[in-house]
Amino acid sequence: MEPLRDILPRDKESDKLNVQLEKITEDKISTLKRLVELAAYDLSELSGSKIDEKGSYITNLNLSAWVDDPNYEPYFIRADMELAGFVIIKHLTEEDVYYLNHFFILRKFRRNNIGTTAAIRTFDLYAGNWRVSEFDWNKPAQLFWRKVIKDYTQNNYVDIRRTDNKGPAQEFSGRTKYIGS
Repeated sequence: MEPLRDILPRDKESDKLNVQLEKITEDKISTLKRLVELAAYDLSELSGSKIDEKGSYITNLNLSAWVDDPNYEPYFIRADMELAGFVIIKHLTEEDVYYLNHFFILRKFRRNNIGTTAAIRTFDLYAGNWRVSEFDWNKPAQLFWRKVIKDYTQNNYVDIRRTDNKGPAQEFSGRTKYIGS
């Protein structure tokens, strides 16, 4: 297992809980699958998604691709070593953009600065162009990401529509505070 990456110095807020990103490996796919299912359940309140007859919200997602495809970077988010969520980054090579493909924080870790800290640490992994998008129906995510990105970029970002026209997206240039592992 790759060591946990504590990639930013701890500040006053993050001293409360130590937030780390842990690279997801093939042997952790089953854990990721359970977290994705929890994320789908959590979003069903806003999206209106329905559970299938087997009790699942996710039926056709190939999670191995997130580990096997070199354009994806999957990470668990940990707070004081406890599993707190996940983030999936996709490098859109044709645009040279890092796309925040999925981001999920378990409810018990919300409103404790865990999501904000994990988002900043994610953006700091790669210098370059970034894109984050939300669905029109996910107003809480829109508010969260606009605040995080505004603060992270000092209001230097562009708000656009997703290419599939299903919601807003934010584009900005990231900076790197941490180099190496």
